[in-house]
Amino acid sequence: MARYLFIVSRRDPGLLAFLRERFAGDANVEVILDRRAEPAPPSRRPAVEHRTRPDVDEEIRARGYAVLTLE
Repeated sequence: MARYLFIVSRRDPGLLAFLRERFAGDANVEVILDRRAEPAPPSRRPAVEHRTRPDVDEEIRARGYAVLTLE
């Protein structure tokens, strides 16, 4: 059975609380706060960035959260 991971923007703690309450008790859903820092300006970015997911970053910016399906 698929599992789902909600990653919620640091800018929306109310949404984090709502989703945690909504999915409380559902073992197939995990709701977490986005732990990544805001992107550094291009001049300060390291040559190699680790753990980047531009699609996830864009979803979080646009909607305030992203949902990943974990198999």
